Amino acid sequence: MKGLTERQTEIANFIEHFFDTNGYAPSLRDIAGHFGFSPKAAYDHLRALEKKNVIRTADNLPRGMALLRRTTPSGDNIIKVPVLGTTAAGAPIMSEEVYDGFVSVPQDLVGCDESEQLYALRVRGDSMIDDGINDGDLAIIKKTGNANNGEIVAASIGDDDTYGITLKHFFHVGDRYELRPANQAYKVIVSTQCQIHGKLLMIIRQYGR
Repeated sequence: MKGLTERQTEIANFIEHFFDTNGYAPSLRDIAGHFGFSPKAAYDHLRALEKKNVIRTADNLPRGMALLRRTTPSGDNIIKVPVLGTTAAGAPIMSEEVYDGFVSVPQDLVGCDESEQLYALRVRGDSMIDDGINDGDLAIIKKTGNANNGEIVAASIGDDDTYGITLKHFFHVGDRYELRPANQAYKVIVSTQCQIHGKLLMIIRQYGR
C-alpha cells in the first residue's frame, strides 16, 4: 500500500490476518512475539500505522484496535447482517427485536454462506468485559438453539422473554442452566429454563460512538 514501509505493510498484513482468523484484534504482545520485537518497538509501529490511517487504537484496552483500511483484498463476498435490537452484557434486559439496519461483514470472516444464519445485537453493559466485550459493541450472532458448555451465547432465562436477552458463557449443569459473566462484579445467572437464541461469532467495535 502506498505510503507504508515494507515492515509496516508486513505488520498491517499480520493484523488483518489475525482479525480474519480470530474475529478480534491482536494484542501488543501478539505482534511483538510474531515479529520478535520488543513491546516498545511494536507500540511504535502501531502508532505509525495509526498516523497513516490504517488502524485506530485505544490505549486503555488490550485489544482495542479497529481496521480503517486493508492492505490485502478481503474478497468480493460481503454479507449484510441485520442489526436486531440490544443484548445485555450485564443483568438481562428487555430486548424487543427491532430492525436497526445492516452491518456489512466479509463472508470469509464469519464462515457463513447465508446472511439468514446471522444477526447482530448491540451490547449494553460490562459483564463480559474480561473477554474484551464492551458496552456499545456489535455482537455478531449465529442462529442456533444449542451450545456447548463454555461457549458465549445470546440467551434468555425463564419460560418467556420477560427478562430479555443476555450475552454470557453457557453451562448446563445437572438440571439447571448457568449463564456466567466474564466480570467478577456480576453473579452467575442460574435457572432451570434457558432458551439459546444463538452463539457469538465475533465482536465489531465502533469507536467514537
